[in-house]
Amino acid sequence: MITKILNIIGILELQIKQANKRKSTMNTLVRLLEQYGYLSPLCKVALEENTQIFFKRKGDFLLQKGHQSDSLYVIEEGAVRGYYLYDGREIDVWYAFEHSILGATYQMYKSKPSLEYVQCIEDCIVYAIPNQVLLRFYREYPELNMIARRFTEDYCMLLEERAYQLQLMSPVQRYYRLLRKLQEDIERLSEKNIASYLGIREEQLSEIRRI
Repeated sequence: MITKILNIIGILELQIKQANKRKSTMNTLVRLLEQYGYLSPLCKVALEENTQIFFKRKGDFLLQKGHQSDSLYVIEEGAVRGYYLYDGREIDVWYAFEHSILGATYQMYKSKPSLEYVQCIEDCIVYAIPNQVLLRFYREYPELNMIARRFTEDYCMLLEERAYQLQLMSPVQRYYRLLRKLQEDIERLSEKNIASYLGIREEQLSEIRRI
């Protein structure tokens, strides 16, 4: 009964927020894509018409291991983590906050099941556009191909930075790098999350924070 009431409240909250969003001429997905390059008016309209918006509770999943990602997501509000499950342990590998684009490029083109979990760590409002629609739009709107390439370049740079940190930086260095990157958003993560990301125990994290 309580769960049903919470779901109803969540739906009502989303409907109110959706009504407010309609006052805007373009959604967050379109605005973020425009940061990577030019979008024609026709392309913007097509993206708007094919974008869905939905509400997710803290703890809900956008993607689970073994499943295929079927959409490109944008976090309008809230926070999300990506993690692997190994030997019974959850290993956090990335975090995303407001106005972040989430997309599984490998799964989109290769139709492979996910190796990771993507979970909301706060209540979230999320935009989504289906991968199949995006693939069609790549053919119909050539400018999207350049935007996709630039987005992929940014993603590769993040992967290279993560590999560098894991191979060459100490846990202390990784912690302060994460602190500089996330700034006040780090307060939205639990100690368990941060320790998992750094690959250390929570006790070690407490020691690092006292340094």
